Order: sequence, then C-alpha cells, then structure tokens
Amino acid sequence: MKLHYTLLIFAVFVFGLISCKKGSNSDPIIGKWQETRLRYYEINANKLVRDTTYLSPFTDLDYVQFNSNSTCTFSSDHYYYPNELNYPTTPQAIPQFIDTLTFNSFGGGKYVISNTNQGVNFSGFILTDTAFVTGNTLRLQVINYGISRTDGFQDVSDSYFTKVSNR
Repeated sequence: MKLHYTLLIFAVFVFGLISCKKGSNSDPIIGKWQETRLRYYEINANKLVRDTTYLSPFTDLDYVQFNSNSTCTFSSDHYYYPNELNYPTTPQAIPQFIDTLTFNSFGGGKYVISNTNQGVNFSGFILTDTAFVTGNTLRLQVINYGISRTDGFQDVSDSYFTKVSNR
C-alpha cells in the first residue's frame, strides 16, 4: 500500500512539473529580426515622390528584437537619406544606436509600436509606427503626417526584416 501511495505522489509530482513547463510563445513577432531592405518615400498632394530603396549596407547591428513582455529593442548603425537634392546619396555609418520601445498586438499580424519616452511632438508631425508580420517577414512602417498640411503629405519608411531567432 505504501508503494502505491509513493507511486501516486510521484506521478502527481511529475504531472505537475509537465503542466508547469512553459509552452512555446505563439506570438509570431517574438524574436530577433534582421533588417534586409529599407524603402523611404514621400507622398505629397497624393503623388509618390522621392522614392528610394536601400538593399545595403545592412549589418548584424541592424535588427529589432521583440520580447514576450511587450518591449522591443531597435538597433542601427547607418543613417539613410531620402532621394533629395543636397542629401547624401549613400547611407552614412553612425555609432550603433539602440532604442527600447513597447508594442501592442491588434491581431492578424498587426502591431503598433510606442515610444514611452517621447513627450508631446511640437515639430508639427504625427508619428505612426506599425509592424506587420507575415511568416518570417516583418515590415515596420513609420509614417510622419504633416498636421498643418491639407495636401495629404506623408513621409514614409518601410523597413523589411527576416526572422533569425525565436527568442
């Protein structure tokens, strides 16, 4: 009888350990994403202008890491310019820039990214940062809207990433 109780207690203990094991995170955005492409363009008077796409130079320091606690870390080591007169025509190397933000899921692979450290924006622009996940591809879209303009002005960047890690 003592053996039966011991086996029963052992079975309950093992079942408890298995039940408490953390499951895999089912949120597709969680993990590390490596940047592979950047498209920078402007929409003015509902027309596409200054459309520029960069395919390089992306390095190991150009990534975003989304965490299960709804924070994300962005890293970059180049500054990219629009295709515009008096701007450099190639990306400029900068010291690694790292920023930590928060994100919320809206379902269907759509996320909104927020900068909790950013105060009121007095520059006359409204910023919208949205991430879209499709399989192993992430598109991060940042749109600056001119609040005092009525011509549909939008300054847009679409950054494309490929998933390299689920952690």
